[in-house]
Amino acid sequence: MTDEIAISETERLELKRLELERYKAWLDYRKFIWASVVAAITIAAIPPLFQLATAGLEYVKSEAARKMQAQQFRDGYVKDFLNTALNQNIELRIRFAKYFSFVSSEKDDWKKYLDDLTGLRDTKKTEIDKLEAEFQNLADRPGADAIAVNEARRHLDWAYSEVGYAAINAAANPRLPDESKGPGLSLDSISPDKQPIAQKILDAFAEAKFGQFQQVAALANAIAESALDPKVGSDDDSWGLFLLNRNGGFGTGYTREQLQDPDTNIGIVVKEALKNQRFAAATSLDAAVDIFVRQIARPQNQTSEAIRRQQIARQLLRS
Repeated sequence: MTDEIAISETERLELKRLELERYKAWLDYRKFIWASVVAAITIAAIPPLFQLATAGLEYVKSEAARKMQAQQFRDGYVKDFLNTALNQNIELRIRFAKYFSFVSSEKDDWKKYLDDLTGLRDTKKTEIDKLEAEFQNLADRPGADAIAVNEARRHLDWAYSEVGYAAINAAANPRLPDESKGPGLSLDSISPDKQPIAQKILDAFAEAKFGQFQQVAALANAIAESALDPKVGSDDDSWGLFLLNRNGGFGTGYTREQLQDPDTNIGIVVKEALKNQRFAAATSLDAAVDIFVRQIARPQNQTSEAIRRQQIARQLLRS
């Protein structure tokens, strides 16, 4: 009986072992299945993941390139601004600031700078109006001190240069056009009935190869001498557009009627002007007028007359 019980216990244990072996085999099978599935999913996911990673990398690279280009652009316009705009007058700096207030990534800063420049320009314009009045009062005053007049004119030129369309260190008044850029004069300040005579003077000096400053200087002197009346005369026997004097002046040897002929009168002055190398070489309107007054026209009170005729000439070239 005891042997039978022992056998039964042995069989029971064997059955348990076999059951555990089957469970282990089932677990191994499940592990294999899951491992296969995960491996398959992983393998299937590799291309999209690689593409996603590549796309992410490209995005990072493109962002870096974009930021670099933006920085290079900013560095470029800052360099241009430092090298160019700061060396220019207020009007050019305003144009520069206005442009970058639209295209720069720092629009607010540029707009603030634009407002500052605009305010500075308005202040300078007020200063110019005051200097113009002071200069005009000095120039029109009989017996004006030449040093004071020249100082006032110099201050006015500096103010115009800072605001106007010329470099800050320009010597000439920025209101006056550059000869190399073509004619910039206007005859609007001359009455219509006198404009043909004015044009005749300009044409004669142009044909003689004189520049625009010299042409306008001659015309300004004719306006001052005769108001462009070819028949005018004076008590000292001076006649015509440039009041050429018959007693030791450029009108010597000519009759009154000859000097009252515009072509003859102008021709005599052109001939004398061609002899004056300083007049031909003048590089500014003021210099051309001053030389014409002192070395060709030679009126009385040359200092005050030079100032008055420079004012006339500026009216002809003022835009």
